[in-house]
Amino acid sequence: MSQRSKEAIPGPRGGILARHLTAYEADPVGFLEDCRRRYGDVFRFDTDVVVVTDPDLVTEVLARTNRDSVPNANPLHGGRFPTPEQTRRWMDARQLAAPIFRSASLPSRLPVVQAALASDLDALDGTWFDPSDACWAICVRALLPLYLPSESPALVDAVLASFDAARGAAEAAVRVPSWMPSRLRRRVRNADQHVRDTITPMLGCPHADASATMLGHIQAQPETVPSDIAMGAMGFTLLGAIGTMGAAWCWILYYLAAHPEAADRIREEATTATGITKDPARALPYTWAFAQEVLRLRPPAWLLGRDAITDVNLGDAEVPAGTAIMFSPYLLHHDERWWTTDPHKFSPERWLDTARPHTPGAYLPFASGPRGCLGTHLGLAILALTAVHITTQKRLDVPNLETITTYFGPSTLTPATMKARLTPK
Repeated sequence: MSQRSKEAIPGPRGGILARHLTAYEADPVGFLEDCRRRYGDVFRFDTDVVVVTDPDLVTEVLARTNRDSVPNANPLHGGRFPTPEQTRRWMDARQLAAPIFRSASLPSRLPVVQAALASDLDALDGTWFDPSDACWAICVRALLPLYLPSESPALVDAVLASFDAARGAAEAAVRVPSWMPSRLRRRVRNADQHVRDTITPMLGCPHADASATMLGHIQAQPETVPSDIAMGAMGFTLLGAIGTMGAAWCWILYYLAAHPEAADRIREEATTATGITKDPARALPYTWAFAQEVLRLRPPAWLLGRDAITDVNLGDAEVPAGTAIMFSPYLLHHDERWWTTDPHKFSPERWLDTARPHTPGAYLPFASGPRGCLGTHLGLAILALTAVHITTQKRLDVPNLETITTYFGPSTLTPATMKARLTPK
């Protein structure tokens, strides 16, 4: 646990024009690792930004989300924190959506998810593609069977447009005062409204075969669900899943190509497995471990944060209200202090032991706490089903593996300069 004075949290010197910002942009992970070695597990990155690298403290921050802190404020809203009422309504939407994502609810829909994945992967046959371009649409179509009883190209297009607008705003990294006209804000709002306009008629139209989907779940509630909560459960949980799922999907392809021995083992396992869509974790233990290891080495949301809405104690450090508390699953996943075996080595086998391979709180591919990812089990299932289809049905070519680099984006971790091709076996 870190031992820091409440009077001063150490960190690199300088204000907004300090050279350390340039050093961070050139090598984000290298810079943060160097700061951790120099200043400890709680250090100040900038005037109002603190970074935490101790899993106990990170777990504490996540567990107290909505009480001591909230997810980082939207810069397009002028950096304003959500109101308590906005937080309550969003949590109501999450609570409404949660039953659809429970592992016990998935077997009825996973065959449709598997078919959607297979169709999209088959459509790529023979063409060279950049996984970081193809992944978003593939993941939306794979997730959609959890939401609707049938395909909806209109909703796919609306969700992708909204996701693209939000990702563009995140890449811009500009904080826009709420009163200032903004092209970015207008684009995001228009795209979000398009999602609402697409979903609203669906909510008002009962479907006899929708019982196992989010739509049917909302319509089956004993009392009419308020429109904003229904929209949060139906549309914005889907939007929130695309980034992490899409980025992770890219890395599944990379590691299948980089480790052909693992791909062979997945193919052998899948060939003899039964009940894959009923319980993929049980039917495909090595494939499931492979997906867990990919998420460990390349966590899609590599940098996460909370904004303190009250003074927060982190060990012996006191963080004032208004401070952004940042933490990196990537750093936790690669820190030798928290893992029983070499965290820099690709080893799906670490997940096959009965003993946990890490310190509690050191594995956070989907965060945790009240705002953690609802679809953790579904996400792993999609990654495992992707690996199974590729290894059993396709030849995967990824040339120049050694030149592929990791892009540490503002919201996701994706492979850069990667090209892939799938051909039928």
